[in-house]
Formats: sequence, C-alpha cells, structure tokens
Amino acid sequence: MVKVAIGQITPKTGEKEINLQKMKELSIQAIEQGAKLIVFPELALTGYNCGDRFFELAESIPGDSTHYIAELAVRYQVYIIWGMPEKSIDGVLYNSAALVGPQGYIGTWRKHMLPGHATDLSGPGAFPDRRFFKAGENLPIFQTSIGKIGILICYDIFYPELARALTLQGADIIVGISGSPSFEKDIFEPIVKVRAMENTIWFVYTNLVGKEGETEYWGGGCIIGPGEKEKKIPGSPLVCKAPYKGECVTIGEVDISKNQEIRPFFPILRDLTTKMYEQLAEIHCKLT
Repeated sequence: MVKVAIGQITPKTGEKEINLQKMKELSIQAIEQGAKLIVFPELALTGYNCGDRFFELAESIPGDSTHYIAELAVRYQVYIIWGMPEKSIDGVLYNSAALVGPQGYIGTWRKHMLPGHATDLSGPGAFPDRRFFKAGENLPIFQTSIGKIGILICYDIFYPELARALTLQGADIIVGISGSPSFEKDIFEPIVKVRAMENTIWFVYTNLVGKEGETEYWGGGCIIGPGEKEKKIPGSPLVCKAPYKGECVTIGEVDISKNQEIRPFFPILRDLTTKMYEQLAEIHCKLT
C-alpha cells in the first residue's frame, strides 16, 4: 500500500515563488501524513490566466522550478507531480506536467489535447491553450519504486484512447491533473470514474480550487480504485474525495496489486482486439 496525496491549490497568477511555496507547504503536510506520491494540478506553478505572460513565465524542464521541487522530493524521498508551462525553443511552449522523485527529475508529460472551445454560459469561455501551447505527441509512462505512472492533463482525460495507451504500456496508476472551472464539475467527475473503470486501473485526480481572477475552480480531486473483485465492479472504490472548496491535501491509499485482482473478473483489456483499433484508424482517416 502506498499513501497518495491530492494537493489542491488556488494559484496566484504569474507568481511562481508564491505558488512554489504553497506546493512546498502542502507537500510537507502530506509527507507528515506518510504520503509517498503527491500530485498538484494543471499549471499550478503559474495559474491559468497568465495570457501573453506565459512566454516570459515558462521554464525549461528541468529548470529552476523543477530543481526547487526536486530538492524537496530528494530530501524526503517522495514523488511529486505538478503542472507548469514548459519552454521549448524560442516561442514554443507546452502545457506540461513534471515528475520528480527520490533521485531527482524523472520525466515530463506534455498535454496532447488543447481546448479552444467555449463551454460556459456567461463569460468569454474560450480556453487559452491553443493560443499559447503546442500539443504534445509522445506517450511516456514512468517507472518508479511505487509503480509505473502515466499522466494526463485536463482535456487529455476526455480521450479514452490516451488513457488506454498508457494502460496498455503497463501503467499501474494514471494521474490526471486539471485546471477545470466550476461549470465543468458535472463533466469531469463521471469521466474520471469511467477512465478508471474502462481500464481497470487506479486513477488519481487533482484540480485547481478557488478563484483565480474571474475563474472559479471546483477542486474535488479523488482517488478511484481499479475495481473490487468481490463485487466484480470496475472503477471502484472511491478511496477519498477532496473538498470542493479550500486549499488542502487529501490522502488515500493505493494498492497496485488490485489491478491484477479485478482484471480476470472484468476482463476489459483481455477482450480488446487489434482489429478494433485498425478499424477505428481506418474510419478516422475517412473523416471529411
């Protein structure tokens, strides 16, 4: 069993030092409760509402902020995941998640799916990702002493293909991080559960919370198990649930052996066929 901490923060827009201090303080709280994996939301380093300042705030990974959090991970022998804008070559940014651990920097996931649509009913509603970020393309999973970890960022979670690709590569845990506004709560909560259910895998979810400018986030992170053998129900149990308001850490226990326990009794992965994916690719190529 491994204790996992969901850290939800209200970012101060563009204030990296303040946000790093928040993550440090919450990490120490989690460590004091025995957590070995601590996860923070999308763009926790800078906030989401930076506009053109993303170009001056973004950093290489690894870079200064990565080193800061990596020092914490090395000192306390834990793993930490958080979201931040990543600088590539001049003028090219990614919406990324970094993973550090007891030996330092481990790896980076770059957000694949970049929303540019309006989903609210009252404000401008268009997510800024496509204005500022390039889409990621690689599908890494990360080997750690607590299991193989896959990462998804916000809109990535909407795409079952990405979670399935991580699962089929052997991920034991999928970590989803988001900066989801309050009007999306009823969208995200069922999707997170379904990703755990359809892959019979542990899913750890964390979200920004509170108000950043005019944007209000709903928090509500959770840890969902791969399924319960006795009930033969995938995507359960709900191990813990973070509150909808307030910065905090929420702790739950993960046992990756539960993945192999449920899969013989709900054999979703066994029943997949290569033909299914070949047909999907063929149909997709014909879209006009």
